[in-house]
Amino acid sequence: MKLAILGAGKIVKDFLSMVGQLPEINLQAIFGREADLENMQAFQTSFRIQKIYTDVDALLADPDVDTIYIGLPNNLHFVYAKKALTAGKHVILEKPFVQTTAEFHELKQLAVKRHLHLYEAISNQYLANFQTLQDWLPKLGPIHLAVLNYSQYSSRYDQFKAGTILPAFDVNRGGGALQDLNVYNIHLAVGLFGQPRAIHYAPNIVNGVDTSGVLSLSYPDLTVAAIAGKDVYSLLQGDSSVMEGEKGFIRVQSPTNQLAALSLHTDDEDLTTVPVDQHRMYDEFKTFNQAIADDDWDLMLKMLDHSYQVIRILEQARTQIGPNLHVSAI
Repeated sequence: MKLAILGAGKIVKDFLSMVGQLPEINLQAIFGREADLENMQAFQTSFRIQKIYTDVDALLADPDVDTIYIGLPNNLHFVYAKKALTAGKHVILEKPFVQTTAEFHELKQLAVKRHLHLYEAISNQYLANFQTLQDWLPKLGPIHLAVLNYSQYSSRYDQFKAGTILPAFDVNRGGGALQDLNVYNIHLAVGLFGQPRAIHYAPNIVNGVDTSGVLSLSYPDLTVAAIAGKDVYSLLQGDSSVMEGEKGFIRVQSPTNQLAALSLHTDDEDLTTVPVDQHRMYDEFKTFNQAIADDDWDLMLKMLDHSYQVIRILEQARTQIGPNLHVSAI
């Protein structure tokens, strides 16, 4: 993979700290604003990135680039993904994929028409322990309750309270707890249980943005509570999530973007996974690189369908951020 990165923020720095473990991914370029030049130059030196661009059209015309990773604010995902696909590049979009189902359909149609790979970077769907969860769930018998919690006090929350509105808390740029943290819980729920029949979002609203909230996902005989807070402290290495059935329960002892440690408890057995000491983004990017190299079209279409189900939920939940909260059927 000959990769170019769009963005120079926190998620890009996190990605760069990992990607050196994947020598098959060549860092060809990074794009950002003029104001990002100092950061990009530091990244270039530390991570051996070949080129720096402040003109995205020039980057997209670069023949040494075949894949674009978009780590920009959420509201910019669609427009830059469309540009990249139009330029003939494969695209990996940081979560959340896009803001609306209409945007999703337009990008998918373009990718399929041009036979280009298009993925959402959502770590928990590619982790080995996600498969472990799928294998363990039948051992619980009928499952009636699940609580999925990913909360952490945001490093930007104090600035937000002081009046500085950064993208993570800017409702006009796709910010808020639902799309930043709860999206991991939603992906996990959809991956394990499928599409819910109805949702209800109960957010805590500060200055028009959800700083925390609980999303209830209703299934036949199962209720999932997806909890996320950017304004609270939480047990990041403790029991963040639990799935409870008639024959036992599963504990997730890490944030839902990592699934680093799991345990299963039934009358017949107690199982515990060995804690995973690997960057959460490693498995997804290893998979993306291999899928593009092998042209694994079936995998891409499968993961796009999964992302679409999540976008439907996010789109419905966002209609409930405001004074007129209601239950939305999916």
